[in-house]
Amino acid sequence: MLFVSLFIGTIAVHAVNTRFSAEQLSEKDKNTFLSNVDISLIEEEPQMQSIVCFDVNGDEKIALGYSDSENKTICVYSQNEFLYGYEFGCTGDFAVEWDEENINIYFVRSDIIVIVNQKGDILDIAKVQNTTENNRYHNFLLHSTERLVGDRKYSLRNDMGILNFVASSYSQLTVTDANGTETMLFDVNSSQLAKTVAVSVLITVFVCIAIVVIVKGYKKALIDRKTGK
Repeated sequence: MLFVSLFIGTIAVHAVNTRFSAEQLSEKDKNTFLSNVDISLIEEEPQMQSIVCFDVNGDEKIALGYSDSENKTICVYSQNEFLYGYEFGCTGDFAVEWDEENINIYFVRSDIIVIVNQKGDILDIAKVQNTTENNRYHNFLLHSTERLVGDRKYSLRNDMGILNFVASSYSQLTVTDANGTETMLFDVNSSQLAKTVAVSVLITVFVCIAIVVIVKGYKKALIDRKTGK
């Protein structure tokens, strides 16, 4: 478990290095937020899941974000080798941003950035300001599927045919070099396809049942009106 500042009253001083424009929070607000999200360091690789966000730094270390309801995970890799990661809880979306060797975790709903180092120490917490430029960068972090590092392009994608249009996360990460050679780095397409099919079937069944109930209710109302009931 990370050494949360609730026990010491302060957080290590670190300049917030992010493309967001941000402002400092009070120590009380920082401590309250940390106690709510409960960030912890993980040193063993968890089971891979579909990817909701990612970033790649200048050393080509990859940070992948997973989301399982309120349980969030960030895993850091050197290409295919797992190095470390973080687990935390939040009810909304999040994004990940590299700050050299540190990780910035952006909590979308609260507009908060938490800076964490490789050892799991919380370096600082800041509030993202409500500006047009920040909104643009917010959309880039959450929705951009590509990162360029030198002459190499990292790309998120799905390979589920027509179901790609209903997917809210990504099952594959590839890297393409300057010669156009593509290498698959992470692939959970099979499990993602199975989950997407299952969810799609459940939604279809629910919609069909709702339509049947509505139609029956409408027909009954017409009959009652005609019979004067």
